[in-house]
Amino acid sequence: MKKILSIILLSLILTGCSATYNINFTDDKIKDEIRVYTDSNTVNNATNDTINSFSNKILEWERGHDHYSREVYTTDTLTGYLYKYDFNYDEYDAMSQIRKCYEDFDLTYNDQEITIKTSNKFLCKEYYEDVSDLTLTITTDKTIISSNADTKNSNTHTWYINKKNYNNKPLEIKISRQSSQKEQAKKKIDIKHLLVIILFVLLIIVYIINKKEAKKKKK
Repeated sequence: MKKILSIILLSLILTGCSATYNINFTDDKIKDEIRVYTDSNTVNNATNDTINSFSNKILEWERGHDHYSREVYTTDTLTGYLYKYDFNYDEYDAMSQIRKCYEDFDLTYNDQEITIKTSNKFLCKEYYEDVSDLTLTITTDKTIISSNADTKNSNTHTWYINKKNYNNKPLEIKISRQSSQKEQAKKKIDIKHLLVIILFVLLIIVYIINKKEAKKKKK
């Protein structure tokens, strides 16, 4: 499957296409989304033939398998395809497309954190020699502890790979598997609210007891 996807991405990029690779980490899944596309305004018959031929190959190979699905990907300005699959953690290292792009790809995970560390060279860039914008993005609903991403925006970190830097473009990231800071803050707020409610209920109970005691004394 990895070999087929590499050929597909190569064919599309050689016709003036671009690619984005989005990886989303959740508690139990790693979700891959690969978009291959071109400018809708410059689509021609040759480009369409290449895209359709490439897609037909992957669909034929995929019969009887449960890997990347294909959907038409279109916007006002872009035309292409979206390939996606939700991996279990124990299958990602062997089956994901990103594994094909590095000689060494080390994914480790436990109850505390997830870590990815790769070798320096982004091998797939040699296949995609005509591409000018290959973007890799990692997102998560957890807290990103550290990474060597080019841009970092909370729980979204992005790498930009091009002809000038692909020989030295390692991927390094460490993600906490604990609750995110927002989730932790929300839990703290929920606990405070609960304590306030408990205190309010206790005050009412004390008030009622005191009222009853006062009535007894009057009698």
